[in-house]
Amino acid sequence: MATGQAMQVSDKELWCLATAVYFEARGESYRGQVAVAQVVLNRVKDRRYPNTICGVVFQNQAKRNACQFSFACDGIPETINDQKSWAQAEEIATKFTDGELYLTEVADATHYHATYVRPKWAPRMNRVTQIGLHVFYKFKNGWSFG
Repeated sequence: MATGQAMQVSDKELWCLATAVYFEARGESYRGQVAVAQVVLNRVKDRRYPNTICGVVFQNQAKRNACQFSFACDGIPETINDQKSWAQAEEIATKFTDGELYLTEVADATHYHATYVRPKWAPRMNRVTQIGLHVFYKFKNGWSFG
């Protein structure tokens, strides 16, 4: 894995990133979990999304099933019950924000979905890669959801 850019974040922001990794990708490989973290940080850097990790992870939380990170708006209470997976999610969040992790194949992807769903937005975006059960995308030049 290549290295990325280090960024200073609060403990709360680290928790939000670890939470996204845990609930979205704990069943995926280490690389798959890093890829999800990278998408979160790519959104933070993209003007179309909130400029904080927690803002990105919980964007549209009040709109049932209308957010990128389904755990945040599926109406199911989230409970961390796998301490080993939680520890790994925390490690990935820390290493990613420290600039130690970066996947060149994910690059600047801002979206992903599981292979078993077909979101309506996917055909309008550029497919970047697939890691495990997640397919990653980035915006086509000049295209936006707006």
